[in-house]
Amino acid sequence: MKKILFSLALISITGLAQAQTPTWVTKTTGAPALHFATNVKAVDANTIWFSDTASSSATDTGRYIGLSTDGGNTWTNKLVTGPVAAATIGDMHPISATTAWIVSSGSGSQNGIWKSTNAGTSWTKQTTASFNTGVSFANVVHFWDENVGFAAGDPFQSGANQRFEMYTTTNGGTTWTNIPAGTAPAPLNGAEFGYTNKITVQGNNIWLGTDLGRVLYSPNRGASWQAFQTPAVDFGGVTVSGFTADVAFRDSTNGLLASDEDGVSLLYSTTDSGANWTPITPNGPFYANNIVYVPGTANTYVSSGYDLGSSYSTDGGLNWTEIGNDPTYEKYFGSLSFISPTVGFTGGVSQAQSTATGLPFPSFSVLSGDLTLAVSDVNVNKTKLTAFPNPAVDVVNLKSSKDIKEIAIIDLSGKVVKREKSNGQVNVSNLAKGTYVAQAIYTDGSVENTKVIKK
Repeated sequence: MKKILFSLALISITGLAQAQTPTWVTKTTGAPALHFATNVKAVDANTIWFSDTASSSATDTGRYIGLSTDGGNTWTNKLVTGPVAAATIGDMHPISATTAWIVSSGSGSQNGIWKSTNAGTSWTKQTTASFNTGVSFANVVHFWDENVGFAAGDPFQSGANQRFEMYTTTNGGTTWTNIPAGTAPAPLNGAEFGYTNKITVQGNNIWLGTDLGRVLYSPNRGASWQAFQTPAVDFGGVTVSGFTADVAFRDSTNGLLASDEDGVSLLYSTTDSGANWTPITPNGPFYANNIVYVPGTANTYVSSGYDLGSSYSTDGGLNWTEIGNDPTYEKYFGSLSFISPTVGFTGGVSQAQSTATGLPFPSFSVLSGDLTLAVSDVNVNKTKLTAFPNPAVDVVNLKSSKDIKEIAIIDLSGKVVKREKSNGQVNVSNLAKGTYVAQAIYTDGSVENTKVIKK
């Protein structure tokens, strides 16, 4: 029964000339002050929804739904009615400018699935998916069209019947059918949980992340399931604080896993739907909080770090290019949703200001540029980080144009084998001979990698 809260300033992508490097241009949503956009979902280039959550400092603590029908230029924000104000909106899925579903968690009957057919003005509970037994609550919801949908929550039942609570529908949620024991996956060791909004869908394929670092995978809209252990420790950072992960897939088999291990950014690829993962050493600014595949591209992904930055890769995660932002605003990039290489969105903080820099946070931004611009076409991924001596016997020195606060040494399996506070020097004398990745964690929170050889 654990939740993860995604944040924050909505960003839409509008393509201009291919020769122009993508850059965010800030706008506003009109959401209440200090509210986070926790779920950003784009239906098409014009229709974008988000649900929000108030920060602990917000005066208005209601749950709101934001809706734009003009590509993010103007917004309406509606207080969610149906679930009580104390209920948390864990996930949302719209299919048009009028119709959407949310899942909520609260006390008893506040748990469950709710549907709106009037652009979020009112919400009606769909009662055949229970989620109100006090054992489980709904974490995620997804619809392929106006009729066919899927929802999942935490484990319920016991013994041989214990399984993740999952439902499918073929009539828009009028009737939800429970996926039985033996089909729905069982929790690992009887103690495993899912996370709100931790769902990735590509075609008929579904991936759900858990607190034990597993992905639950269905190739057929929930009709059958497999569970794969990933290199990630925890997908949501509740069971293991500071450790989060996210997955993105370009088709049914090929995808990326971004893992943030308490500030160390790791990246992996799979070619078998997540059964096995291979470490990638990303070149350029890669951020491990969120990652998505960009539809309509051969192999383009976008990564973001909440208050660090955002970047894109056109070669499956090998090379990353920074996405520019308005320097008069604080960096903040959360929930990501893309329609094409020229249309996408990410979440932010409404009417808020950074206490560290004094800059305002973006609440909505439009990115001018085209993500099909090849990494090789822009001179932004020149590695700043160098290591010497290399190969090394005892000590490795890292040099960069940025200030280093910490160094992590990662082996070729993706395991962090050494981590220490340092402004540029790390002792590797106790490491086995071989090739490693040295990751510099900078004072601004960004990271950069370089290969080192231990003699």
